[in-house]
Amino acid sequence: MARSETAPERAARDIRNLIKNKGLKAGDSLPAQRSLASELGISRTSLREALATLEALGMIHIHAGKGVYITDRQNQPPMGQDRNRQAGQVYQFRLAIEPYVAGLAAQMRSKDHLNALEASIADMRTALSADDLIAAATADTEFHEILLVASGNPMFARAMHPAAQIIHENQMLPFANAKAIAAPLAEHEQVLRYVREHNPSGARDAMHFHVLSAATRAKIAFLRP
Repeated sequence: MARSETAPERAARDIRNLIKNKGLKAGDSLPAQRSLASELGISRTSLREALATLEALGMIHIHAGKGVYITDRQNQPPMGQDRNRQAGQVYQFRLAIEPYVAGLAAQMRSKDHLNALEASIADMRTALSADDLIAAATADTEFHEILLVASGNPMFARAMHPAAQIIHENQMLPFANAKAIAAPLAEHEQVLRYVREHNPSGARDAMHFHVLSAATRAKIAFLRP
């Protein structure tokens, strides 16, 4: 049930290692994308997705036509209007589905589901301790995907599959908030507590709080009915 790392995520990890190994600081630029792709031995498509991942995590900022620059995670540049609008739409979608899924999972989950949820939380805790935000975001996504399976209704997973990549990027946004980096972990633990206790209303409310809190950490405002 574990989610395997994608090629762009591996590329993002390689780029982050390159940043560390070269001692690049906020304001420094990465090599041109053609050179960077060649240096890392990856396709331009994987590189673009990797850079999008790192930008969502607040590690870099892509200036169209100028280059890619290392950012100060304590002082993030604001998101563009189009990306902000898109992120708000994703949070609306998640808020409509994920609390309901969590409530179902609390009723339908098996011991294997609980073990997988606990493993994803352990993976996130380990990643955050190592300041590995890429692994932390991957564990975050895995937690939510396990809940989809645990709900017992495969239609939820099928409905979310076409938007899986953009949802994954959306789940990375709160990790750019360095001051609240551990909050997603604590909120996952709270959801798991109610799922373990077969408490659907508690799981639903905990997931509702988690999605709204994630949007707040990412500084994304959106219309709620």
